[in-house]
Amino acid sequence: MSSIVTCSCGAKVRLPAGAANRSFRCPQCKSGIALTVDARVLVSSQLTAGQTGATCPICQSPIAAEEMAVTCPKCDQIHHQECWAEIGGCGTYGCEQAPAVEKGATAAQPPLSAWGDTKKCPVCGETIKAITLRCRFCGTDFDTVDPLSLQDVRRKIITSEAAKGLRSTVIALFIISIAVGCLAPLMAVINLCVFLPKRREIAKQGPVYVVLAYSALAISLIYSVLMLLFGLVHGVGS
Repeated sequence: MSSIVTCSCGAKVRLPAGAANRSFRCPQCKSGIALTVDARVLVSSQLTAGQTGATCPICQSPIAAEEMAVTCPKCDQIHHQECWAEIGGCGTYGCEQAPAVEKGATAAQPPLSAWGDTKKCPVCGETIKAITLRCRFCGTDFDTVDPLSLQDVRRKIITSEAAKGLRSTVIALFIISIAVGCLAPLMAVINLCVFLPKRREIAKQGPVYVVLAYSALAISLIYSVLMLLFGLVHGVGS
């Protein structure tokens, strides 16, 4: 039976049951989560003074004092937390915690891009593994394993900020459309001008924001019709 743990980013993560799918990352922050063959989370910590100089058997690079590391519960070999999570187990050959190799598989083909084993982080400039989707030095997330330029990262940030602003706009217009009925005609025009041109962008934010956007538009139109009918009835009565 799978269990739920809290990631360092605060997200609640449901762990996979059993030994399968141990190459596991937090869906929210993309940080690697080191799992054992029985789906237990390994405690990660920074190296102590006596451990400084240890070499990760997976990436074959020294483990710095400020880097998060895990220790294999079977062979006591120290690994980078990200490296363990990347391959889904211990990097020591023959260890019980090493990831299983499928029978009938051809020569091992690590999931590296054609750019080599390492790449430069476009934000901090540090050398990181080519297959990583998160820089362990500055915490920048990447959408692809291919090397990115600083302009690519900036475009991603701009796109992310625009999406965040659109979500806030949808929520604000929904609240105003419900709370301020006297502004219904004005809100109907605003909602039409905002939601219709950006309906595709809103759809990318998820079904919740689609429902909020169309609900705000529908509410403002209904309020406007009711105000019109109310005015006509009182006009006839007078």
